[in-house]
Amino acid sequence: MRVRQGNVRDWPFIYALGKIGIPESISPWRRQSMEVTLKYREEYLRGFWTWIEQSESKVFIVEEPEQDEDTSARAIGYLVLHGSSREELTGITQGWIMDIVVLPEWRGKGAGQVLLKAAEDYCREHEIPYLGLAVSSHNVKALRLYENFGFAEERKLLVKNVE
Repeated sequence: MRVRQGNVRDWPFIYALGKIGIPESISPWRRQSMEVTLKYREEYLRGFWTWIEQSESKVFIVEEPEQDEDTSARAIGYLVLHGSSREELTGITQGWIMDIVVLPEWRGKGAGQVLLKAAEDYCREHEIPYLGLAVSSHNVKALRLYENFGFAEERKLLVKNVE
């Protein structure tokens, strides 16, 4: 697998894949139909590329290995890194992973690790001391990936249904 910086030509792939990862990411505490959730996600994604460009965020695309020199590599996942986020309590600059998604058939095969390494390398190269992300506590596979990669729990986001 190889990773490269993404660009606007990758937008159709990001848009399509950004919808696929939703079911695993939704908290069971949020009682809403999948149809309504996907509609919201589509609206969010419509403005995502504009936000990426305006915030000077970076997109990393992981591609499957090429079979031969005549075959172009196929994108299998992406990561969006906001490199100038500020931690809310200290104001310390940090990289923040806004979104990371891998095609379902490529999960568990190292694509997520390749993307996380690219984000980490970018932060090191740009002297960004921390890298953060948010993940639903029920998304056990993603949690395991992040913990195995060296991420540690720093805070807990709590929610309560008050209906």
